[in-house]
Amino acid sequence: MLNIIWLITGILLLFAIMIHNPKSQGFGTQNQIFGSTRSAEQTLNKATWFLILLFFILTVVLSINNEF
Repeated sequence: MLNIIWLITGILLLFAIMIHNPKSQGFGTQNQIFGSTRSAEQTLNKATWFLILLFFILTVVLSINNEF
């Protein structure tokens, strides 16, 4: 079960990183989804950091479970 969550988290993390625009202008349809560019970037940054943390925690938990 944790393996599936870890896999989904990894895929979502890749997607979140790929939709970041390096020039901080956001992605094309963000005005339709969010109220402003700044709001979209903040939400995307929070989601990305959450996924990074979740991925790291799951990686540690899965590696500990494999030892025993």
